[in-house]
Amino acid sequence: MSDTEQVARPAPEGSDLFGDYSPAVTCAAAVILVLAISVIDRLTGYDLQISILQLVPIAMVTWAVGRAMGLALSAAALALWITIFRGAHHYSSSLYFYWDAVVLLITFVTVVLLIAKLRDVLRGHELSLSVLEKLDAPAYVIDLQRQVVLVGNREFRASFEGRAAAELGRYPANEARFTLADGRPAMLRILTL
Repeated sequence: MSDTEQVARPAPEGSDLFGDYSPAVTCAAAVILVLAISVIDRLTGYDLQISILQLVPIAMVTWAVGRAMGLALSAAALALWITIFRGAHHYSSSLYFYWDAVVLLITFVTVVLLIAKLRDVLRGHELSLSVLEKLDAPAYVIDLQRQVVLVGNREFRASFEGRAAAELGRYPANEARFTLADGRPAMLRILTL
């Protein structure tokens, strides 16, 4: 099997980007981080602007719980930032200070929306892999443009791993064509041996 034709395996059960903690623990840790970053931001002053570090706890909450909680934590972090620095800025007009707040909010919201979309796509992919793994027949997905096997279930890996896509095409199978997220054509093949 070439380097470009490696069969993907599903992630271990319970694996997560920020660890195997419950959403409550992740949210509590994120709130503590928001508060700690805000305190450090206040101690270093308005000129240093470390509030962008709030993206770390915001990303944690968005990944663990979803978009709504990510947006809520973004709003809370921004409200805390405005409260801390409302009188500490050095602008001649408060309009510039509030412009900074709007830019920070846009940054927070953009990151939340992107992470929430990535989370949804990856969870959908994991669901697809778990369904594929539960099949008793050898099954795999092939990229029709590159003619490489993208993913195969445990039955496929046990009996057919390492075989070229062209060779696998000779086996009888039920087939279903579909399009990958990036627009490439693909095919699910469930071998009928």
